[in-house]
Amino acid sequence: MPGPGNKSKGKGKAKGGTADAGNPKAEPKPRSYPPMQCLTLEEDEMTRCGRPATEGYPKPERCKAHHGQYRNMYKKYKDASKVVDGVKQGAELPTKEQINRYTDWHLALEKARWVRKYVEALRVERAGRDIHQRRFFLKVDDGHKMRLKLLKKEMVKAVDALDGLQARAFKLYMPESPLHDVDEPVLSAFDSDLMERPMRTTEEVVDIVQSSDRLKDLLGTTGKKPLTAPPIDSTGDEDLIDISLLAQKQQMIAAIAPFTDLESFISMHPLEAADMGVLRELRWKKSSSATSTLFMKSLEKVSFKDLILGDDFSIEDMFRFFELFIRPLEFPLPWFKDAVLDALAISRHGTAANVGRVENRFPLLGGWVFNKAHTVTMSNEAWWDLLKGLDPPANIENRFVRVCNNFDDLISFLSFGALGLVPIPSFCNRKPTYCFDPRFSRNHLSLSGVVVTDTVSTSCPPHMCGPMPTNQKAKQRGCVVWAEVESRAYMFGAVRNEPDPFVDAFLRELRARPDLFQVVTRSETDPGREVEIFGAGPSQALPTMRSRSFEAPRSSFPPNGSGEWKVVRSAVDVLYGTGKEIQGYLTILSRDMKGWFFRYKKFPVKYFVILDTVPNRDHSVLARNVAWAALRARRYGEGEYDLRKYAIASDKLFQKCANERLGWLPKDIEWNVTKMEDEL
Repeated sequence: MPGPGNKSKGKGKAKGGTADAGNPKAEPKPRSYPPMQCLTLEEDEMTRCGRPATEGYPKPERCKAHHGQYRNMYKKYKDASKVVDGVKQGAELPTKEQINRYTDWHLALEKARWVRKYVEALRVERAGRDIHQRRFFLKVDDGHKMRLKLLKKEMVKAVDALDGLQARAFKLYMPESPLHDVDEPVLSAFDSDLMERPMRTTEEVVDIVQSSDRLKDLLGTTGKKPLTAPPIDSTGDEDLIDISLLAQKQQMIAAIAPFTDLESFISMHPLEAADMGVLRELRWKKSSSATSTLFMKSLEKVSFKDLILGDDFSIEDMFRFFELFIRPLEFPLPWFKDAVLDALAISRHGTAANVGRVENRFPLLGGWVFNKAHTVTMSNEAWWDLLKGLDPPANIENRFVRVCNNFDDLISFLSFGALGLVPIPSFCNRKPTYCFDPRFSRNHLSLSGVVVTDTVSTSCPPHMCGPMPTNQKAKQRGCVVWAEVESRAYMFGAVRNEPDPFVDAFLRELRARPDLFQVVTRSETDPGREVEIFGAGPSQALPTMRSRSFEAPRSSFPPNGSGEWKVVRSAVDVLYGTGKEIQGYLTILSRDMKGWFFRYKKFPVKYFVILDTVPNRDHSVLARNVAWAALRARRYGEGEYDLRKYAIASDKLFQKCANERLGWLPKDIEWNVTKMEDEL
């Protein structure tokens, strides 16, 4: 690759002796070039410099200012190149096996500092060569391209080694921390189930931070306009590499500016202004303690700003922090929940000591952070702040189950969902008839203390219910073979496992109506697969699906069915079925499959399956009947179901729960409950 130069070569001797000074032909004349425009592109990398080219050798190619910038840039990245080549040819990066043999965290960090210098040398050379080809080359040679590919490969290896050393130092510094699993390739404690996209590999991170276009595109998804290197009045002394790297860091800082600026942060969250500084600081600390890389760099830093402006806080670190910070609904959710609890405790009592154990806290960024998740029950105020701050979309309720420490937490979360803070899940498909809208039924059950996670039905048109003639040949003369299939809607969920007056009353309501309900319950504290069944009789329940065939004369109207039923799927199969196409809910849970509501539940519950006794009806009818049973158990309704009695009972339930869940709100925050009775 051509380097900078403005040198003049010495005059050669005349062939055959000394030149005659008086002979003008004996003295070579310097070549003259027509004046040309500077070849350098301006900062926008599109506009060509308009000044004349006066510097360069053997012919002028650049103006004085750009030639000075070029010389400084070239020298800087060539010096960095020597460092890179020195590491490649001599001191090798530590392998994973070598890193795992460190027993002193001080030594691990010392080695990490050496690797850090190598990373920065790679970054400087990469930035310099990138500027060189984008602004100073009219055509890039193959050697330059190959070197850039080598630098990228070496950067990935160096960043991996640096992360490994910091992870090892963290493990030695805090051996009992539950956060070690975060750095494993497969997230076990911080489950990948909660991730909308997998964690980026080191190669992806390096590729993004080294590509200004990709970085801008990524940060642009947050709605924030990233910064670029500002135009400068060139003097020739500017360090273009430093300017470029600073612009990259400014892009990341701009992206997290709403979280570092207190007024912007307040506008995004429902907490009182007095709580915002506390929550913001705690969220920084929770995110900084999330991985060993960020944690070890936060040591001896007094604030978040001190951390990100430190020399050892790289662009890769900033990118990872940014990804953690903008994805609170994924695996960082438990940390954000704990930050809300800490913020409320500190703002109310001046300390969070009553939230977690003192022995589980450690200093970080000028304050304290707990290294274990809080186990206290979430208050209504905490749930409000968490859900209003996160504004979750539909169909991610399973993520919040993980932050629930007990059944009360779970019911509180679902109750706030029923009050409108969480969208209703998609399994509650709206029906055209208002009175049987399963969304309302699910909300009423949640507010009553019944967890419903799925409702299923395979309803069919009325003319297809009952026996249907087939083409199968009958044995009796004058008859045809009729086939009959029954399919029952069912509901899966759970109630409190411990003795509870409401649960007892609710199960009594179900048991008293075998004409409406077939029930299977399973307590997690019972041995084996022990279940309780009722509906069709003692320890009996009608199946989810059954079929039979019989012979009868052909007619326009289906005859009454007869013959023995064949069970296709029993009520217990809804819990424990192992079929290839349809598996039981508890079978799926035992196989730790992704996405299921109870996958990360921390407490025992009593599961239930409730089937509609009447076959071939839509699940919305079953949901409404079960909700009426819950309202009766709560003593908000009595007698047989009718729509007006149901509306009056639901309005009483909503008003009571709203007063309980929202009564703490300041008077200037107005809220009201829409009454179902008024819409009849």
